[in-house]
Amino acid sequence: MSRMPLEERREALVAATLAVVERDGIGGATTRAIVTEAGMPLGALHYAFASVDHLLAAAIDAVTDQERIVAEAPLATGTGADLTEVLAAGVEGYVSLLVERPARELAYLELMLHASRQRLDDGPGAGGYERSYDVLAGLLETAAATAGCVWTAPPRALARHAVAMLDGITTTWLADHDTEAAMAGARFLASALAAHATGRPTEED
Repeated sequence: MSRMPLEERREALVAATLAVVERDGIGGATTRAIVTEAGMPLGALHYAFASVDHLLAAAIDAVTDQERIVAEAPLATGTGADLTEVLAAGVEGYVSLLVERPARELAYLELMLHASRQRLDDGPGAGGYERSYDVLAGLLETAAATAGCVWTAPPRALARHAVAMLDGITTTWLADHDTEAAMAGARFLASALAAHATGRPTEED
């Protein structure tokens, strides 16, 4: 284990962190529990990460990246596709992921709430959502390019609205397990976002 490359060690610790939080909640995510899950000695965590909070932040980013992979697959469906349909396919992909692995999404929410608690007295800032905003803004750019549209509002501003509604879809589904309603929420979000786009200007324009 001591010869494991640093990046692999970090990935293993992130995977162990998510497994622990899924199983035991954020309260169970102690240093000892995480390294035990990863099959590493106690000092391994602080060799790979500056602190437990840095590890938890990396776990948040890992889930965000997993969600991005699922959401971006339908976005490149072919130039000229209807923007609302392209966006709906991406958000519905996320809802399907939520239904498939609810414990992982619940763990993500716990990690986000923990990160928010750490900055209760801080000023305005993206906090733990920084990567989510960046990822969603990039996905919105991809969707618009696929549909031949341009956004009339900054994609990052739209991304913040999307994150807020996605969190609502997630927490509501975790409470009621109403997948049909969650999919309807996904389509509503897609329509709301598409309302802030217009056709790509031509050279004559």
